[in-house]
Amino acid sequence: MRTSLDSIADLPEAARLRLSFDPDKLQRDVDQLSERTRGAQRSVVGGGDLTPFTKIGWRFLALRSLGGDPDRTDAGGPGIEGFADTPWIRHTPYLAEVLASLPTELRSARLTSLAPGVTVPEHRDTPTGLPYGLIRVHVPIRTNLGAVLSIDEVEHRWQPGTLWYGDFSRLHSVTNTGDQARIHLVIDCSVSPELLSLFPEQFQSRVPMSEVAYSRPEIPLQAFELADFRCEVPVPPCMLRLDDQAVESAEPDLLAQVIEHEGTLVLKVSGGPSIALVHVGGGDFRFQGWTEERGVHLDFFGDSPRAVFYTRCGRRRQQITRTAALPQS
Repeated sequence: MRTSLDSIADLPEAARLRLSFDPDKLQRDVDQLSERTRGAQRSVVGGGDLTPFTKIGWRFLALRSLGGDPDRTDAGGPGIEGFADTPWIRHTPYLAEVLASLPTELRSARLTSLAPGVTVPEHRDTPTGLPYGLIRVHVPIRTNLGAVLSIDEVEHRWQPGTLWYGDFSRLHSVTNTGDQARIHLVIDCSVSPELLSLFPEQFQSRVPMSEVAYSRPEIPLQAFELADFRCEVPVPPCMLRLDDQAVESAEPDLLAQVIEHEGTLVLKVSGGPSIALVHVGGGDFRFQGWTEERGVHLDFFGDSPRAVFYTRCGRRRQQITRTAALPQS
């Protein structure tokens, strides 16, 4: 039987969106930045740790990052802090306008520079895509005929000033056989109806809306509510690994507490990360710095207080339930 996720897989691998920008202004902003300011690429792995810097000629400069840290060149992951502009944004006023023009909650935004003669091998970026509530868009700034992006074996040569979506959950690679660096502004976005409206109408008409993980806005808790959610709870380790789904296993749980910290709730994992919890309604919390793809529902009614950890791909939701221990009154 055909499913809606099959329809997602059948969508085009890329689409040009209905915004465009001034190539000369883009280039002028980039010229304000020295090549030595660009850091090497890093990625987030299980538990929020960062991989070592890459050693190939693929350089990144963060305009937005977790906590506004200019040294965070990764795409981000669950943690205490949300995304914010880095100090570099003050040097790139037009790029700041570009970011502000996108009608959605922005996550990371990075300038990427691929040196001549460098190839980024075929890989997938997961979990990204409409079913996970996180899409990646590109604004090319400097390119050449030898700079080629391949997605699902389809070659692309995106031109400066255009805005493109790519489904980078599919196999893709980049190569630059030209004589100058290929520079793109790469923006990770939460999915909103307004952002999806920028896609070509033909693309929009084929999207199964039930499979899109639209971002829910934060609904801040009142100060007097915070104590209602304090607890001790075991956390399945799979919830801390972004490539893993919520599936029961023989792996032992991690001891954690939900505590109050500076006016918000934090899931503090013993010997692991601390993750702020963003309330999105009805006792549902997504992890700060992450998307609708995973979170926890805290249900303390009845005789068995519980935490329901969940992961999501489109309308498919997998969950693991753990008994919570409430503070003694």
